[in-house]
Amino acid sequence: MASIGESVSPRLATAHAENKVQLSVVVPVYNEDSILMQMAEQLAPHLDEIAGQHCWQFILVDNGSRDLSRQICDQIVNRWPESIKIELAKPDYGEALFQGLMSATGSWAFIINVDFWDVPFIRWCYRTRGAYDMVMGSKRADDVLNKQGQYRRLLSWGLNTILQTVFNFPGTDTHGQKFIYMPSLRPIFRQCVMRRGQFDTEFTLRAARAKLWLAEIPVPIVEFRKARNLMLHKITRNIVDILRLRKVMRNNRSRTAMRYHRWSREDVERLSSAQTDLIVAMGRLHRGEPVSSPAPVAMDCSSQNKRTARG
Repeated sequence: MASIGESVSPRLATAHAENKVQLSVVVPVYNEDSILMQMAEQLAPHLDEIAGQHCWQFILVDNGSRDLSRQICDQIVNRWPESIKIELAKPDYGEALFQGLMSATGSWAFIINVDFWDVPFIRWCYRTRGAYDMVMGSKRADDVLNKQGQYRRLLSWGLNTILQTVFNFPGTDTHGQKFIYMPSLRPIFRQCVMRRGQFDTEFTLRAARAKLWLAEIPVPIVEFRKARNLMLHKITRNIVDILRLRKVMRNNRSRTAMRYHRWSREDVERLSSAQTDLIVAMGRLHRGEPVSSPAPVAMDCSSQNKRTARG
């Protein structure tokens, strides 16, 4: 991995040691008052189990909501005090992601949507952390798991076909859930020019071309609500953004093979397996740790902080 093995300055090491939060969950929020608290209440017990109590945080980025979402964000921050609320003046999904990620205090970050998150994905990524700089949850990697309507399937297929053709992107989905090692990706976030719907596409392309270690796994998706934008409007906006992204990425070409792995849904759902042990061993090798050491269960904040402080 590009950055796992880098040394950490004494000042940064002290900051990591004092910070209990190791996992930041970035959630863009736009008019989500009907499901926002439900998401937090359902996901929080899983985060306690996976990362440890008080070792994680929500980063809620309200970007121009006109309902009660901002007040509910305040309630969530009061209930889980490690969490952070950010307010943006107008709707902009890409800007919300950027501000949320740059405000993350954990070494690791998840990107989720209020209505789109997957506990097995979160558990598997945190269990195998260190093996990859970024893991992408793809709604298109396994058609059996995709319960979206034809409208969204067609839109996703068209967008990804363009990305594969124009940018030689090896994956099946640049949008959606992601697990990120922040020291590796934070400099890339700062380089990104795009916002709106293509910020996550740009940093994914930049990460692949920077030879970071990336992985893709299938995640299930069920369509609970209708699309908020008309198809023609979304297609037009995506075309404009892709043309701009092509100009932005013109001087960011990859000269060597990308580091890109794919795993199956079965690998994700079977934490006690040879495949998972292999990925954990890969992460230890990247960090310079002995491969024969016991597998980290990682429910202990203090021990995780000490490992992070040592770099």
